[in-house]
Amino acid sequence: MAGFFLPELPRTLPVVYHPNAAQIEFASNGWVREFLGACFSSEEQLLFFLRQRNGIYGPLTVPYASVERARDIADWYQFVTVIDSFVSDRGDLGASDGRAREVFARILDDFHREDTTPATDFPYGRAARDLWRRIGAGLSPAQIKRFVESLEAFLRGCAAEIGTKLADRVPDYETCLAVRLDSFGCEFIELMTEYGEGVDMSDVLAQLAEAHRHARRQMIVVNDLLSWRKEYAQDDKMTVVRVLTERDGLPLQEAVDRLCERVAHHEAEYARARDEVLAGPLGLREDVRRYLTAVDHMVGGSQEFEYLTPRYFGDGSVWDGSTSGWVDLRAEVTRFQDRPSGPAPDATAEDAPSDALTAHAAAIAASGAACPVTGTNGRRQEPAYTYAAAPGALPLLGHAFQLWRRPLEFLTSLPARADLVRIGLGPRPAYLACHPELVHRVLTDSRTFDKGGPLFEKARLLVGNGLVSSMREDHRLQRRMLQPAFHPSRMPRYVRLMQEEIDDVLAGWEDGKTFDVSDAMHALTLRITARTMFATTVADRPIIPEVAHCMPIIMRGVYQRMVAPIGWKEKLPTPDNRRFEAVRARMHKAIGETVQLRRRSGAADGDLLSILVNARDEETDHRLTDAEVYDQVMTLLIGGTETTGNTMAWVFHVLAGHPEVEARLHAELDEVLDGRPATYEDLPRLEYTWRVLQETLRMYPPAWLLTRTTTQDTELAGRRLEKGSVVMYSPYVMGRSEALFEDAERFDPERWLPERAKRIPRGALVPFGGGSRKCIGDAFGAAETTLTLAAIAARWTLRPLPGAKPQTAVPKASLGTGPYPMVPEAREVRASTVDGPVAGGAR
Repeated sequence: MAGFFLPELPRTLPVVYHPNAAQIEFASNGWVREFLGACFSSEEQLLFFLRQRNGIYGPLTVPYASVERARDIADWYQFVTVIDSFVSDRGDLGASDGRAREVFARILDDFHREDTTPATDFPYGRAARDLWRRIGAGLSPAQIKRFVESLEAFLRGCAAEIGTKLADRVPDYETCLAVRLDSFGCEFIELMTEYGEGVDMSDVLAQLAEAHRHARRQMIVVNDLLSWRKEYAQDDKMTVVRVLTERDGLPLQEAVDRLCERVAHHEAEYARARDEVLAGPLGLREDVRRYLTAVDHMVGGSQEFEYLTPRYFGDGSVWDGSTSGWVDLRAEVTRFQDRPSGPAPDATAEDAPSDALTAHAAAIAASGAACPVTGTNGRRQEPAYTYAAAPGALPLLGHAFQLWRRPLEFLTSLPARADLVRIGLGPRPAYLACHPELVHRVLTDSRTFDKGGPLFEKARLLVGNGLVSSMREDHRLQRRMLQPAFHPSRMPRYVRLMQEEIDDVLAGWEDGKTFDVSDAMHALTLRITARTMFATTVADRPIIPEVAHCMPIIMRGVYQRMVAPIGWKEKLPTPDNRRFEAVRARMHKAIGETVQLRRRSGAADGDLLSILVNARDEETDHRLTDAEVYDQVMTLLIGGTETTGNTMAWVFHVLAGHPEVEARLHAELDEVLDGRPATYEDLPRLEYTWRVLQETLRMYPPAWLLTRTTTQDTELAGRRLEKGSVVMYSPYVMGRSEALFEDAERFDPERWLPERAKRIPRGALVPFGGGSRKCIGDAFGAAETTLTLAAIAARWTLRPLPGAKPQTAVPKASLGTGPYPMVPEAREVRASTVDGPVAGGAR
């Protein structure tokens, strides 16, 4: 068969990326080059491996581990993946199970030997000893024993796979699973989860056996389904897909359908077994509760990795966020498609994905097998969602006046009424999701809740059909084409450009000279975004002052049109409307001329604009038109300027009012940076800096209100919603909820410490969105804000003028401070120079 259809899998377990995921992945790739580079026959082969993004597996499966332990775990998974890659290669370890066993014996010998200086000509041994030095110190004696045993099991499973492949035999299902339990590394995956969490489950393994059994099998079957294209090409025998098709004689589609049912079964059974443990005596142990929550993230993160890695979909493939569709077994590079790429010789009606499977998966997904929300006895309770209509609606106008005059006050009053609240946008109803699980569903089910509603309809006035406003089908294509611009390998270069622009701006600051911090931060983030967009120093480019002039006017106009009860007012020739249309045309002209200039030059400078102009979709061979490039440029400029600028203005407002937070921030910056500018490599070490930013995003999220539109009749919170219904969610409302955040009105960066953050429900903090529509530039934005805060706070303190305060009663489309005059004061910075401390303003 030429391909198969993969239905939507339940995905009831949480997916969270480590806050420093990009930096950890980048650093882990450097570790592979240093310790395992000699295993590869060429630089090209090494780069091929690094492009598979194996370094992100660790940050996905231990999202709340410390940076150091997450890095250790990322390197460990890279180590075993290198081994696994060469096991699959008949030109390397896969050529002979005897040769493989010799190599595996040497690896184990390096683990057992007390000598810490293994032979330099054996890279596996060097890598193993480095990992053992780092990880072993954090394990108990019982865990150390399990660690060695798990490595032995992994290598034993790899050798068995080689032997089966060379013998050209396909095992039965249970034999296959038994070998895969070893070769997938299930035991050390669980042990690494303990290590990341800082707990030891050695004394309760028997009680956890049932939960472990189903978690392991879910991960293996998901891996075999999503890796089938690669395994099929490599003729691997030890995969459950081949067992069902070749040994049991099932058609491929029927085999896939049955395995998807097994995924749903094991996921539900894992949740049942987990909840039984939590409901019993072990549920009273904090370490057990922490560990089982971490296992949720391990299984959910592992599945997320299977979707995103190019390892299974072809070198150069880019994940567009889709999790279902047709998989082409013949294409060199593929992703999920809406239809088969061509006729399949044996694609009969019986090969179609079964309605029974779809119904079964939906039933499992609806069963509530999710991350546990525990009470005193630890048992997860299925919430009984509530529904209400917001009071105060007027005929025809609905709640337009409340949204126009006091939107934040109005919206934050609604969660107390119900989990889902109906409000009126003029004569049109809309539904505000106030419960984090409802928000999570809206964000992750993009087939049902697509981009749409007043915000995105009006946003198209500004960004056209760009990534942020496009509907699902267009978004999938666009995401594939834009994703290479945000690959982690590009981040170090972007950070260098950011630092240059920040330094250039700060050189012009004067001690005691008042400025508007909102204007200053927007100007700075605009320079940074434009620099990465256009690859040149941007201060004298005419596009920069044009965008700076037009942006505030357009953003305010977009918001006014979003909440307007009826649409006729924006069509009247009022001064405000004429001004809005004029600046919109002015912006279009400036961007369009820049795009044309780049097309004529033919330059490929590695900047964002070059990537857009030269982008080609591997699946459809589509290239972006000028209009499409314009829409994406506008999208990236708005996303990189408006939201980030507002965040930075808010963080300096917060620091001015919380001297104890500012003092801790200064202490970290002085210790980590020691008076020098921050670099990309410093970002993972600026942990408190990032927690300050996370807390700022909780209390003052730039994207404070967002909307979706239902693509079909559906239910939400038990309420029937017709096709075309508008569903809203508010990161501002969620962030201020006392039900979700203890003492929600208090600015507390420590709530983002790993041990506290894990208690926050999914869906409670979504400043970057979620699911397949998660912000494509989240890592870029995190790096930009961290670097900007570090650079400024290391050299300056900012204080508002007496009486100055943020203007938030009526926010724009993005929540900002409004005009906010502040006074910069140079601070003494400890520097590693013979001249002693350096004043910030004198740099």
